[in-house]
Amino acid sequence: MNDVIKQQLHLLIDRCNDELILKEAKAVFENISETDWWNDLTEEDRILIRESETQYEHGNYRSHIEIGKDLDSWKKK
Repeated sequence: MNDVIKQQLHLLIDRCNDELILKEAKAVFENISETDWWNDLTEEDRILIRESETQYEHGNYRSHIEIGKDLDSWKKK
């Protein structure tokens, strides 16, 4: 399974032309730590993250593009 994920990531990175996304992905890999950041979170933060994951799984989210369109329309007002 690890190899499949790696191949998928390679393809996604090869297709990506967004410099910001590529820089963020690079930062993630450069900052991989052996300590689990989850343990550093408060219980309240963990609950909020779990709630967010559930909302996402149920399709209750808006894409970056949708929010950008809203911001553009608000700026025009």
